[in-house]
Amino acid sequence: MIDIGNWVHSTIGGIHVTTSVIGLVTGAYILLAKKGTGIHKKTGYVFALALLIVNISALFIYDFNQGKMSVFHYLIPVSLIFLLYGLYPMLKKAEKKPRLNRHIIGMNGAALGLWAAGATEYFVRELAFGLTKNELILYSFLISVPFAILITVSITYHLRKFK
Repeated sequence: MIDIGNWVHSTIGGIHVTTSVIGLVTGAYILLAKKGTGIHKKTGYVFALALLIVNISALFIYDFNQGKMSVFHYLIPVSLIFLLYGLYPMLKKAEKKPRLNRHIIGMNGAALGLWAAGATEYFVRELAFGLTKNELILYSFLISVPFAILITVSITYHLRKFK
């Protein structure tokens, strides 16, 4: 059972957790559902807004690392780059093939990155009690690496697919 007290320590933390869950659910839906439909587009905007709020709210959360920046803070620009890389081509309405390619790469990276952060956060907040700092870093790394590999494979696949 998840202990919400491990996750939410402030109003900004509540906003962060709530929009994270919205992003996880909408991101999973978008990755699994039929593409190009009206519901896909509307759900995509909800995902994008949720991810933007998650990243902004993360800037104000420091309880994880004794009041200092953590690795999650350093990944905020990466998350926003993926999100903007995926959104911009759909808003610009340029040539269809490269536009779709960039959209898929960006949104896959944004969604999978959010899932990586969520999985790591779950581990840290629910399962990692009693671990040393080095063990915590090791296990967090082991959780995140498969997602990084999946993002890399997705980018490589879509770059080759749309050439």
